[in-house]
Amino acid sequence: MPVRTKRQNWMNNCCTRGLVLSISEHSESDKIVTFYSPDLGKAAGIAKGAKRSKKRFVNKLEEFSLLRILYTPPKRDSLHFLREAELENAFLSLRNTYPRYVAATFIGELTLRFTREHDPDPTIFELLLWAIQNLENGRAPLEICALFHLRILGAAGYQPVLDCCGVCGETIRAGQRYGLHTGGGVLVCDTCRGAIHGGSTAITVQTLKFLHHAQRAELGTLERLRLSPKNIAETLAILHKYTLHLLQHDIHSWQQIRTLLESSR
Repeated sequence: MPVRTKRQNWMNNCCTRGLVLSISEHSESDKIVTFYSPDLGKAAGIAKGAKRSKKRFVNKLEEFSLLRILYTPPKRDSLHFLREAELENAFLSLRNTYPRYVAATFIGELTLRFTREHDPDPTIFELLLWAIQNLENGRAPLEICALFHLRILGAAGYQPVLDCCGVCGETIRAGQRYGLHTGGGVLVCDTCRGAIHGGSTAITVQTLKFLHHAQRAELGTLERLRLSPKNIAETLAILHKYTLHLLQHDIHSWQQIRTLLESSR
């Protein structure tokens, strides 16, 4: 019987790129890997013998790593079978630098919360990869978190309306005061605030203009946008309240994000 080469292995199985979002232990030698892929969406796979592997998975199955994954699809609603992985980028600084690690964890958790299994969206994969790459390249972690949070809300269908009052329709103007109605994701001017049920969180015109521009900008041009620490804190706080309403539970890594915000003041 002829020996099957590595090249033949890759040709005879399914292959995808995936960015690892979480790793969990399974039995004495296996690992469960949850990743996001442009053609699978959020997916989970079992890596048999990963704890003992000295070739197929060694130093590869780490959070935030970008992999090229060889796998066998599940027969039913079960786990993919991960046969092998090739490391494309380890993004090591994300695990070695605390602020970057917290930011990457927050970004990964948002991805897990706002995506569904086997519902691929290449736009979300590109956004996720953009955020991780920019963290690795040294951009301010909290600024990346703010931009990613805003954009993944839009990609998931929950984009807040930030260019006009959701009640009277008046466009944003200097001198007016605004609040984001976190129950509906709409902006409310000070004049119309009493016309809605539930509270709203104040947001400055400067932050609004920045966020509205960030919503419409091409992904590649987001690298040019800069936000002050005060506006970053305001953005993250407002989007967090909106997300709490959408998910009906908190983001676990939010407390670490708050600690970073407090230390940056």
